Amino acid sequence: MLSLIERTAPLDKLAAVRAAPYDPVRSLYRALLFFDLVAILILAVGIAEFLYFEPPGQGTGVKATIVGVYQYDPATRTTIGPDRSTFLRTEQFAAVVDWTSLHQDITVDARWYDSFEAIVGRVGPGTPGQLAGEAIVPVGVPAGLKHNLPGQYVFVVERLDNGVPVEVLARRIVLVERE
Repeated sequence: MLSLIERTAPLDKLAAVRAAPYDPVRSLYRALLFFDLVAILILAVGIAEFLYFEPPGQGTGVKATIVGVYQYDPATRTTIGPDRSTFLRTEQFAAVVDWTSLHQDITVDARWYDSFEAIVGRVGPGTPGQLAGEAIVPVGVPAGLKHNLPGQYVFVVERLDNGVPVEVLARRIVLVERE
């Protein structure tokens, strides 16, 4: 039994076994590197999305003419009164676009967006010549409701390329008040 004890190393000779020193900066550095990589990935996706929806060289400098936004009578399909920027929920309204102010070789459409960015009225797509008979673009009342929802409505005339909007030609903002 004594020979077994003599063969074991004394406790003071454990200095040859080293413990790895704990470095708190190393884990923080690795966390920062991870977040940097995530940020670069998000930036790359954002740039790719921007280039897809706003391709370089696609701007033509063409501007559409929105004559105005007026109260709308759906029974006669005509506009009433002066150009306005605010309406009550009970009033229906429509934008009037001068399609003759645009080049005839482009594809355009006009859309109304409500506060939830849902399309609530639309004309097109087509060439300005094809849309000439649809100068009045009314806002549609949501299904199941009697009046428009309160909030901000945006009317946009866009140029399309292969069915994708690539340029905003005109924009108008209207406020629908609660009453």
